[in-house]
Amino acid sequence: MSELDEPRIRCPTCGKLAPAMKYCIYCGTKLQPTAPPTVEPPQPRPSIPPPVPPTTAPPTAPVAPRPAPQPAPAKVTDEVASLMSDITALYDRKVALLDMFESGEVSEKVFLKLYNEYSDKLSDSLRARTIMTEQMKGKLSDRNNRLSEVGMRLEELEVRQKIGEIDASAYSQRTENLKAEERELADSVKTLRTDTVRLEKILAEKKPSEIRDLEANLRTHHSAFRKLLDEEKISAETFNTVKPSIEETLKFLESLISKRKEKEKDLREQLETLQTRHKLSELSIEEYERKKRELQAELDKIWA
Repeated sequence: MSELDEPRIRCPTCGKLAPAMKYCIYCGTKLQPTAPPTVEPPQPRPSIPPPVPPTTAPPTAPVAPRPAPQPAPAKVTDEVASLMSDITALYDRKVALLDMFESGEVSEKVFLKLYNEYSDKLSDSLRARTIMTEQMKGKLSDRNNRLSEVGMRLEELEVRQKIGEIDASAYSQRTENLKAEERELADSVKTLRTDTVRLEKILAEKKPSEIRDLEANLRTHHSAFRKLLDEEKISAETFNTVKPSIEETLKFLESLISKRKEKEKDLREQLETLQTRHKLSELSIEEYERKKRELQAELDKIWA
């Protein structure tokens, strides 16, 4: 330690700065040195790390926007579903009853009673279907007209607000109820349209192949009843009651599948022509097999 760095204290007697010892070196006066202040060693300045260049995130693939949720399709109302299900069941019961009668499981008297009962119920259900269809079409027309009026009124208010005739607050108040009515009308129109379409499709629960089989079965009964009458196994009353009903049902079933039958007939003719061309060596076996598979696939789709 150098002399300049040596701790000193001012002597109270001679007034000189003397080394901080027990006695003054100048006058011998006893000194009362205080403890030298503690000098803390200088703390090293914290090192500041060099700035880190910002990392560039790898480009991410753009997130595809989520498709807007589609409104759920309207369901057929219970009333319509029940009516159409009853109609299908009555058609099935009439044909099943014919099966039982021709197999001898039921007497002619009981058969005729039940057949007339099912025929009457079916007529009532079909009549109810016609009335319901007309009512729903009328309601659908009314709802669509009102929906158009509400839409035009909303457009009119929007124009009046844009040109400053009404302010935003008044516009909001006037359109709130109209928009609520518009939503209700749109839902009602959707339900009515779904019900109307369902009412127009009798036997919609059945596959085309099931309707085809039902028609074929009924056609067999039609031929059998003529034979039963000729053999005097049934009365003329039973024959005259059942025959028109069978013919009416056959005509209806035929209307449901006539286009499919025509397509099937055309494809089978093409298949027969293809086989003939192959037999005449006009087509190679590979080409014949390929076209045959294609035609058969089309035939399988008809009654799926």
